[in-house]
Amino acid sequence: MSEKLNIKKVIIAVLIGILLIVSIVVFVISRVGANKNNNKENLDNNNIVKKEPESNTIIFTDIDNTISIELDKKYNLVQSHNSEYLIKVSSDDNLDIYISKLEGFNEKELYSVARADRLSYLESYNSYSNLSDLKELSVNGNQAFTYSFHYLDENLKKAFYIQVVLLKTNDTIYVFDIDFPLDNLNFYTNLLTETLAEFKVLYI
Repeated sequence: MSEKLNIKKVIIAVLIGILLIVSIVVFVISRVGANKNNNKENLDNNNIVKKEPESNTIIFTDIDNTISIELDKKYNLVQSHNSEYLIKVSSDDNLDIYISKLEGFNEKELYSVARADRLSYLESYNSYSNLSDLKELSVNGNQAFTYSFHYLDENLKKAFYIQVVLLKTNDTIYVFDIDFPLDNLNFYTNLLTETLAEFKVLYI
């Protein structure tokens, strides 16, 4: 009888030992697995390429990279090159922005140049209305003059709004011509301000 009890005790002790060993092995394996997962996550986090937030603006430059303007993508502008202009951008909504440069006026007052430009420009239209007076502006500390008027595009049968700015930087006069349908005046109300604010002379 005592021998059977001793055998039972041995069996129980062995089973307890096996369970203890199995528990230790399972614990060790789970710890190793957890460490591997943590290391993998840390590695993955370190390898993540952080994307810069996408810009809402687009920069346009002339062919020689002497000037640039940065405008909102909401205007859907596309640039095309024309020898008459430094920068020419247009949209499907008939918005056009032209930037050109006047030379040979260094010794003349900007007001006189702007007045002559206005008279000359108006001669190219059969009719126009709402012609504004010349208005002086300060653009990043530089003197400028602006004027605007309306005209009827006979092909599109639409009234258009034009605003022209003559800006003098150092000894150079840049001419901005912004042209769009009069119906879109509210949408483009800040366009001139944005264009002038983001105009940069890269080098002359």
